[in-house]
Amino acid sequence: MTLDLEGTDLFATVNGVRLCYRLSGRENGPPVFLIAGLGMQLVEWPKPLLDGLRHHYRVIQLDNRDMGLSERLGQVYDTLPEGFGWTRHHGAPAPYHLADMAADVLALADHLGIGRFAVAGFSMGGMIAQHVAMVAPSRVSALLSLCSAGGTPVATGLAESDRMIERFFVLPDTRAAQVELYCQSAEFYSHGSMPAGDAETIAMSHALLDRMDLGGGDAGGSLRQALAITDCTDWSDQLPQIEAQTFVAHGMDDPCLPVAEGRRASEGIPKATLETYSGVGHWISDQMALDAVEWLRRQDT
Repeated sequence: MTLDLEGTDLFATVNGVRLCYRLSGRENGPPVFLIAGLGMQLVEWPKPLLDGLRHHYRVIQLDNRDMGLSERLGQVYDTLPEGFGWTRHHGAPAPYHLADMAADVLALADHLGIGRFAVAGFSMGGMIAQHVAMVAPSRVSALLSLCSAGGTPVATGLAESDRMIERFFVLPDTRAAQVELYCQSAEFYSHGSMPAGDAETIAMSHALLDRMDLGGGDAGGSLRQALAITDCTDWSDQLPQIEAQTFVAHGMDDPCLPVAEGRRASEGIPKATLETYSGVGHWISDQMALDAVEWLRRQDT
């Protein structure tokens, strides 16, 4: 995967939080927001998706609060909070929730003078995008929920995935161990398309950690984002509030959020289309990216 490292980082304080974002594509094109997943930075969107969107759309990528170059909202964790459970409801309170992150997106749209827009989200970003479409249905022209959930606020994947994610909540002390973790994660979630030992995977991991350092390091951001998910109540009964045409895409071999979650989303959202991808993990494959762009273009015709 080639990181999107060449763009200009812009900043705005909205909803009480300093967010980093980028603008690209056609200046007067229909706007589309790209909302990153848990621990994901705005530079990680795949090139086929970005290239396809930029031909026609005004693309807004953002670092969610607590990640990338956006503001950190807490301290480093030495251990997991008492009572925390990644795969169950728990008693560890969250400093913010998915609804607050959705409010960040809407506030950034207001800051940019954008009234109506398409929104695409990957994994946790898909959950945030669903919340945007639920609370502001008149503003969302189209919704793309990629490898995400169907209203369930806890991880439901393989135990190996749960352990992998939890390793990011209290990062190893050394850069070498952090790079190793990033590489192992890339291989695992890409279903082998990004081998851990490849030079490209290693370079990508270094670049992501370097950018995180510029933003203040992880500083507990990944764990707080996880708390934002797991401290939520189930929102599946709110999915019918989504009015926008919706593209739900999911890998058949997703170890983090099983394909059943994509099916739940497509069944709960009134105007949803589901596409599944054989051999794809928790990852945006090239074909998924191309299909997402083509689907969005069809909504404009």
